[in-house]
Amino acid sequence: MIAAAIDTGGTKINGAAVDEEGNILKKIRIENTGRTGAFIMDAYRKILRELTEAFPIKAVGIGAGGRIDERAGKVLYAVGIYQDYIGLPMKQLLEEEFQLPTAVTNDCRAGLIGEKWKGSAAGYENVTGIILGTGVGGGVIDHHRILEGAFSGFGEIGHMILHPGGRLCTCGQRGCAEQYISGTALWQIYNERSGSASLSSGYEFFGRVQHNDGIALEVLKEFQLDLASCAVSCANLLDPEVILIGGGLADTADYWWDGFTAYCREIGNQHTQNQKLILAARGNDAALLGAARIAFDLYKTRHYQ
Repeated sequence: MIAAAIDTGGTKINGAAVDEEGNILKKIRIENTGRTGAFIMDAYRKILRELTEAFPIKAVGIGAGGRIDERAGKVLYAVGIYQDYIGLPMKQLLEEEFQLPTAVTNDCRAGLIGEKWKGSAAGYENVTGIILGTGVGGGVIDHHRILEGAFSGFGEIGHMILHPGGRLCTCGQRGCAEQYISGTALWQIYNERSGSASLSSGYEFFGRVQHNDGIALEVLKEFQLDLASCAVSCANLLDPEVILIGGGLADTADYWWDGFTAYCREIGNQHTQNQKLILAARGNDAALLGAARIAFDLYKTRHYQ
């Protein structure tokens, strides 16, 4: 069986055809430039048309930004960077048009599910994910079940307040973790410290780190401590078997992993000092794999009850 999987990132929307063994058969990438609900839905339709023409797709899985009502497949809440996005009934619209069972979850949860299925979290029952990309998200798996919360916001690690009264977040709060440990935060803080607008991406920031730029190294050290603070708080609050660090920034872990884990040991208590920390293995494919997995699960639920 083959599923169509979609991952909605801050800078790109990826699609893929995935089989039940987790093999990615074809990928499609669309730059996420529209910043509207209509643009996102049009991108989904374009991906699905191309995939359904090329493969016998049986189900669709989507990882979307914001808080998602997974039963209705509808956006409950999102930060204010998108217009006409909150309330978008993704599942209903796509099922009506393509006549395929469609499952929708948060994009970071999709990444965690993908790592649990075919990545470094395989074999663990209790996993907390901290997903670092354009923004910061997370998710929690407890005894193999992804937790949703009362309002579909369980594991919103990016909006835990890390520095009260700190940097203004797109959600309206101040001091959110997302404003300190995301790829966007790294280059924005660097620009503020340097008094210039020289950087526009996390990749450019790590280029400065590679060249031992003093400001970049200072920002990176603060990032390591802030990420450790988030991980230690998650360890105390959720008591997971393992904490997985994933997302696009996981690709740069050679620059910060050792310092991050050292800070975890330094600031943690007797319990959290022994918290197992792992790095995601599937990179940008993790969310596509997770989206495919929820599509397969939905298909089997509908057809084999």
